[in-house]
Amino acid sequence: MRRLVMIVTLLVSMGAFYAMSQSLEPKWAGSVSLIVVDGDSIAVPAEKANVKVKTANSVGRLLVGIGNTTSKVVVAGPSSTTQLKADAPVLILVKCKDNETDPMSFIQVVKFDEKKKERVTELANVNWVGNVSEGNMKLMPYEAESYGKSSYLLKMEPVAGEYGVRILNPNEKDEKVTIFHCFGVR
Repeated sequence: MRRLVMIVTLLVSMGAFYAMSQSLEPKWAGSVSLIVVDGDSIAVPAEKANVKVKTANSVGRLLVGIGNTTSKVVVAGPSSTTQLKADAPVLILVKCKDNETDPMSFIQVVKFDEKKKERVTELANVNWVGNVSEGNMKLMPYEAESYGKSSYLLKMEPVAGEYGVRILNPNEKDEKVTIFHCFGVR
């Protein structure tokens, strides 16, 4: 009888853990939630921002044709509506089509430069010779592990600032819109 009670208790606790892990997972592929651990674990959706891509030429490029052209990603607003405290590691839950691919190859966590009315990061820079410099975004390092059936749990250090999670080709299709899932750490 005692073994039966232990087995039933174990099965119930495993079921509760499975249900909890499934409830934290975002509903749609390409969605991002932030896990806040404050006694209980709560999944908070990140601010989903359609960004503007602005391109600017340097003065030299405009006057004599020699200079740089810079493309920047701009998110409206000085800070995200989703803010986390800097007292614990940042836990990011990203739902994808599956979790069999290395997340470092298609998930980027970018730190924005904060302006008065917007958040900005450099997307590309083309010089007068035609050399393209990509990857000038401030990419933040993170640790990743599989979570559930089709998600990744990303863990990064809590450094104050504004961030965006960019998912490149989550379903192996061409991207139609550049979307950043934004959050801040204070």
